[in-house]
Amino acid sequence: MTGIDDPRASYWDETYRQYWEKRVEEAGTDTESQVQQGDAKTEGDWVYEHVFAAHPFKSGSALDVGCAWGRMFPIYQSKGLRVSGVDISTAMIQAAKSNYEGVPGIEQLDVSTAELLPFKNQSFDNLICVAVFDATYQHLALAEFLRVLKPGGRLYLTGKSDDYAHDDTLAIAAEKGARGKGHPNYFTDVPVMRHALRQAGCEDVASYCFPRRGDFANFNFAETDLEPFYEWFLVVDAPLDQAPVAFAPFSSDYSRAFLQVKAKS
Repeated sequence: MTGIDDPRASYWDETYRQYWEKRVEEAGTDTESQVQQGDAKTEGDWVYEHVFAAHPFKSGSALDVGCAWGRMFPIYQSKGLRVSGVDISTAMIQAAKSNYEGVPGIEQLDVSTAELLPFKNQSFDNLICVAVFDATYQHLALAEFLRVLKPGGRLYLTGKSDDYAHDDTLAIAAEKGARGKGHPNYFTDVPVMRHALRQAGCEDVASYCFPRRGDFANFNFAETDLEPFYEWFLVVDAPLDQAPVAFAPFSSDYSRAFLQVKAKS
């Protein structure tokens, strides 16, 4: 297997894989991270399972964009889905193949960016992109997600808001730390993105807004985007009458909170 010619790809290979595996292993409790001292722990699989149960998959196929080592594959398999996965990291896909290649129901595992998926139009009944979207060129990735979804297919998407509470010290520290080590990190203007999705003919299914860093892990959410929030989880259905779509950019390199704090320092 060879990698891809993308300047982001090398960051996500072995070093980040080891770090993220450790973060996932310690997920699901209320205490602070031991891997990233002073930070909240990341969310456990139960958070995703809760949303998937509340807003079920369409029957048939699923594409996991940013699948890593196949972390979520057992959840999809338990729902009877045929599963494909892509990741920008060669190391992640090698791990996924080691874990799942040849397993019934696992159909295709590829090294790929989110913005140029190796699939035909209208290939999947479901597309899941969780804990990944904030590292993509979001307007390009979102258009690609809709391209490969079947009419009425379901999209599960998470990310970070560009307008969170300015006194969220954990979020500010995480944003500063990410940029300091070259971690690709983009913040979503969620109302603008949701408007663009509706304009493209998508149907809202569910929206969860997590006010502060750490709230996602505890599933402490609001169902409105009227107040500042840090993370979000959207479930939308693709249009029944699909046509090629292009989105204007709706994300930024830095959050408004970070820029305001920086301006005051």
